[in-house]
Amino acid sequence: MPRAPIGPRGREDADIFRDLLACLKRNLRFIAATTILGTLVTLAIVFSITPKYQSSVLVLVDPRQTKILQDAEVVGRTTTDNGAIESEVEMIQSKAIVRKVVERLKLNEDPEFASPSGIVGTLRAVLIAPIKNLFGSNANADPLGYIVDAVERATSAKRRGLTYVIEFNAWSENAKKSALIANTFAEIYIAEQVAAKANATTKASHWLGERVEEMRLKVTASDEALEKYKADQNLFDPGGESLSNRQIQTLNEQLVDARAKAAAALSKYQLLKQITPERLRSAAASADVLQSPVVSALRAQYAAAAQTLAEKNARYGSEHPQVATARAQVGDVERQITAEISRIVTSAGNEYQLAKSREESLTASLDELKQKAGNYNQASVKLRELERDAQANRDLFQAFLNRAKQTAEVSLQVPDSRVVSAAAVPISTSYPKRALMIGLGFFGMLGLSVALALARDSFRSGFRHVLDIEHALGLHPLATIPFVQADVPAKGAKDSAPKLLQLPSPGTANSIPLRRDTMASSRRLASLVLNDPDCVYAESVRSLYFALRRQANGDPIGAIMLTSALPGEGKSTVAASLARIATESGDRVLLVDADLRQPRVASILGLEGDSGLPEMLRDPGDLRTCVQFDSFSELYVVGGYHRVPGREALRLLSSKQMTRFLKLARESFDLVVIDAPPLLPVADPRALIEHVDGVALVVASMKTPKDAVETALRECPEIEAKLAGVVLNGAADDYNRYYRERDPRYAFETL
Repeated sequence: MPRAPIGPRGREDADIFRDLLACLKRNLRFIAATTILGTLVTLAIVFSITPKYQSSVLVLVDPRQTKILQDAEVVGRTTTDNGAIESEVEMIQSKAIVRKVVERLKLNEDPEFASPSGIVGTLRAVLIAPIKNLFGSNANADPLGYIVDAVERATSAKRRGLTYVIEFNAWSENAKKSALIANTFAEIYIAEQVAAKANATTKASHWLGERVEEMRLKVTASDEALEKYKADQNLFDPGGESLSNRQIQTLNEQLVDARAKAAAALSKYQLLKQITPERLRSAAASADVLQSPVVSALRAQYAAAAQTLAEKNARYGSEHPQVATARAQVGDVERQITAEISRIVTSAGNEYQLAKSREESLTASLDELKQKAGNYNQASVKLRELERDAQANRDLFQAFLNRAKQTAEVSLQVPDSRVVSAAAVPISTSYPKRALMIGLGFFGMLGLSVALALARDSFRSGFRHVLDIEHALGLHPLATIPFVQADVPAKGAKDSAPKLLQLPSPGTANSIPLRRDTMASSRRLASLVLNDPDCVYAESVRSLYFALRRQANGDPIGAIMLTSALPGEGKSTVAASLARIATESGDRVLLVDADLRQPRVASILGLEGDSGLPEMLRDPGDLRTCVQFDSFSELYVVGGYHRVPGREALRLLSSKQMTRFLKLARESFDLVVIDAPPLLPVADPRALIEHVDGVALVVASMKTPKDAVETALRECPEIEAKLAGVVLNGAADDYNRYYRERDPRYAFETL
């Protein structure tokens, strides 16, 4: 039998959408019940909540700086960055402010906050109280603790966007009370800012006063230490200049002058020592000699005497007494001039010695003063240290003194925040928003129920549609047989009207392991194709028959084997139903029960006897000895009435007698339907594959695991060449609408 091509094909979006709608329709009752129940619970909760009013007050954290006390403020102004604004939001709803609001408004005497209200409050109190007692919470330690917590839950604060405005909200069962609480929070918050500044200023003034007195004593001590050290080290320093330095400078100036004078006196002395009367007469003498009045007078006398001598010598001759007298007068003047020059030289020498002595004295004094200056410099290191310490103490004292006087004058404290919109008395309740909560409850439960329905379907094992099998395994679908439970008369009631048909609950198959009730259900299903040929079950089996005929291309179908991966997937029921449908279509059909270990075909068709396929294979004879005729459907059947052990069952199915039997059956009948054992538990069906024209694999919808089908195909590779396709048995599909519109006798209940 030619096998249809098999290949994986991706599911289209339309198929996925159709599956989604089918899943929702199957779970419609569950979704509706869950949604209605959740909405009713939401309604009960919403109407049990005590309505509350909301009041809001707007507080501005002023970014503008006040200049009045800018230099004297003790507490700096709040910055206006994001962190600072968020910090102010936390401050306005801090426990300290909440406690002061409770005390001012006496909320501990208010029943709204002193005792739990409503169902939610009562449940919270009942559940939390044992936990507090269990962990040793002391209720008497803070009598206002519960009230403070209650007020915290009834208030909130938040920043409005990126502005400097803080919105504070208060909820209460009383409209006026909500406005009063909100405004009181704002008042106490601003008052706390002013009080914090005033308290800080007072503390700062007291501290500064103490520090000023300490610094005053410290300045006095440092000044006294400085003066005492200067006195001890003889470091008198008037006018801020070092006395030693001034003395050294003066001595240096005097020494330079003395050295200059000594040099001048030496030069003069040496020059005067070289003067003679001849040089004096030639005007080559020193200017000091020439400027002497005595020398000048003597020179005049000498000139007059020399002239007189010259005149007399010319008149009287050299030997004349008058010439001798004149010559004696010239000599006398020369001796006086020589004596005067000697006196001048001696005076210059004395001046030089005096200048030299002064120079030496100044040099010695300067050396002594330099030695003292070195000692002074060493002492001045400590002096400068004491001076710096004293100056630092004076500066610090002055700064503390100025700040103390400024702080003492501060009397006006300006808060950093102000109320820009006081809370007004609300005219309507703001909590709970009943319409919104009911809507959220309804749609929330609707979404939850839909999610649960989808999750329930997604976690079910197995395949729901043949498209799932084709997509996952690449197997060709032959037909889809839906879940039905037929309650029709048994054999012999062909003309009776059928009763109600229903789709069973998920997880049940059209044929389940051998039990009395499941066998009865299999009998009714196999009879349903004859009792009600227009029902959904008969139509699906008929689709399977025509799919096999289409694959045969007009030729006789031949021998077709029905098997499954696991037991209990309904292959025997499908085989019996297929055989009866083929007989109705005019084919000569032989139904063979090849499941020797668990024979079921005879029981499903209601046949009785002693000789079946095992007996015929053990003692080959005429085929007619084991073939039974089902008069109800005009079907030929080779059944089984006794179970055969496993080893013998495999030997019989692999025997030559089985091969001859199947060859003779194909020659005698148009269609041979073989009900084979499942693939995974036993090896029996492998012995039949080579003798059949095609294999139809029955898969129970939502029951057979994907791994089981994959394992069966992998362990039996020889089936691939003969595999005609897959039959999805017991599919939970929506046939209700089509059949209800055409025949009111049928009603299908969607999962």
